[in-house]
Amino acid sequence: MPVRGIEWGDFEGLYALRMKRYDQIAEDPDFGMFSLPKRPTPAEYAISFGELHRDLLEGRGVCSVAIEEGRLVGSCSVRRHGNYLETRHVGDLGVEVLPEFRDRGLGKALITHALAACQGRFEEVHLEVIPRNPRARHVYESLGFEVYGTAPRGFQRGGAYQDFILMRKRVPGAGEGA
Repeated sequence: MPVRGIEWGDFEGLYALRMKRYDQIAEDPDFGMFSLPKRPTPAEYAISFGELHRDLLEGRGVCSVAIEEGRLVGSCSVRRHGNYLETRHVGDLGVEVLPEFRDRGLGKALITHALAACQGRFEEVHLEVIPRNPRARHVYESLGFEVYGTAPRGFQRGGAYQDFILMRKRVPGAGEGA
């Protein structure tokens, strides 16, 4: 399955992927993706999409997408951890794959592609995963991410709290002051 950098024309596909998470959350409240209080409209999501592209153009992020039969089925982005001078070397990773395309190695391929694009932009990549998502944690660990701590009660949905497992990976080839 082809994995490539995101393009401006991927808006509709990425919007559809992001909207699918709301269906997944309704089906499985333990689904570990973030959500806004309500589904954004296409016009509202266009703002986020534009901000993502601004970050890419300014070297503050990378985004990889997977395409199957002309359809965007997964994405992985790494974006700068805040706008502070002191944290510019750290990127925060998020990955999402449509349910029918999981367990095919696609998440791993997306992350690998995104990490390669991080060279020269970030020294370290961080992510958060909930304990109820061992499949994702296994993928992260297989790619060399290591646990560096927890954020107690870092995730709350429907009045139930879960800790976040905090993971990190040094970007291969990263030097100081990237």
